[in-house]
Amino acid sequence: MYGEIDLESYTISIIRLNTAFGKLENSDSIKEVKSLLEESLDDLEKQYMEIVDDLNNDEVNINEYYLFFQNGRQTFPQYIEVLGSIENVEIQEVVNSLLNVFTNLNKIADGFSGGPLNDI
Repeated sequence: MYGEIDLESYTISIIRLNTAFGKLENSDSIKEVKSLLEESLDDLEKQYMEIVDDLNNDEVNINEYYLFFQNGRQTFPQYIEVLGSIENVEIQEVVNSLLNVFTNLNKIADGFSGGPLNDI
């Protein structure tokens, strides 16, 4: 990923996730909901792994991540709460996996509690 967060992929994943929540709330096809959740999971897991890889590099431009994680400190807990409230056996496995990804992203976001850092 080379020090940049793929905001386009993240945005598409979140739109897909929100669409799945809406369809689940409206009792739409669980197969379609599951597909949307799985696609979001694939993208978010990939993005999480890329972020971890980037942050483990010797030289990291923290400024690239600051705004993303500042926003995440507000949104990740909301997604954790919504996902935690879903009780549907047919999609529970993917819901649990999404919960895991958002929990892990939230842990990283908690480390970004200060302000943006200047390159040293």
